[in-house]
Amino acid sequence: MRHNRPKAFTLVELLVVIAIIGILVALLLPAVQAAREAARRMQCSNNLKQLGLALHNYHDTYRAFPPACIKEKWQDGSGSAQALLWSGSILPYMEQQPLFDKIVGMGWVLNWNDGGNNALVAQTRVEAFHCPSAPENTQTFSEGGINNRPRANYGVVISGVVGIQWPYHNGSGENNNYMDDGGVKHVRFNGPILMQNESSNFAAITDGTANTLIVGERLYKPRGGNNPASPKRNYLYIGAGNAQNNHSMFAGSTGIELNSFDLSDRGWAGFHSAHPGGAQFALADGSARFITQEIDRFIYAGAGTRDRGESTQLP
Repeated sequence: MRHNRPKAFTLVELLVVIAIIGILVALLLPAVQAAREAARRMQCSNNLKQLGLALHNYHDTYRAFPPACIKEKWQDGSGSAQALLWSGSILPYMEQQPLFDKIVGMGWVLNWNDGGNNALVAQTRVEAFHCPSAPENTQTFSEGGINNRPRANYGVVISGVVGIQWPYHNGSGENNNYMDDGGVKHVRFNGPILMQNESSNFAAITDGTANTLIVGERLYKPRGGNNPASPKRNYLYIGAGNAQNNHSMFAGSTGIELNSFDLSDRGWAGFHSAHPGGAQFALADGSARFITQEIDRFIYAGAGTRDRGESTQLP
């Protein structure tokens, strides 16, 4: 009797099947990556909404926004340069009251590198300050004598003119990152959040809360070029061991191009994102919006000011 044996795949058939599987995987992989990025971007947007809402709740309590930082030492003055940052001030309004209560020395001079409670607070990871798309969101660094500090991915807007020569008003902005030089009345401090020890409020945002950016994304980047040995620039939250000449660690300007390639101090003072094509911001009205990096330079700069009367509207 003859037995019919099942035929095996020929080499050509096997290669065709492998090629088809490879094509399907190649088609599926970008879709999976896009879905993951969409989820990360939504989480980032939720973080910004949470920060915007916390700023609103802080304002409801104090009838003002928190300063960019609170510290004893004014620019080039005497005293301690250690500071409580805007992000530390709003902790009670983002379900972090227990963490806020651990800070020792509130109302007096703070010491963040005390090797005790304050250092532990500065080392605490608070998810709302981390963009899930940022490659550094799980990394730590050392600052002001504090080791293992998480890197932040958000900063407040304190200026729309630092980094740009403004053609429509007297007194142009600074070219670099001088975010804490000069008095509070200086033209550079025209954002919705003010510099050290000074507060703004909703009434001051005469340009309209729906067109004023208040918190934006930051992305860790090298300083001084692509040399791996170059010093690095970090963004931080809650407290600063040394906020003197370092406001760009927690506050920024929309006068600097969005997602700027500038690796100097000027670029460090801008806003950057790991999301393709732009960055996300919280607006003063409590909403969050994605701003494309192709936005007109002066519309973007004007969106970072509170009361300069620009007739601009965000796209």
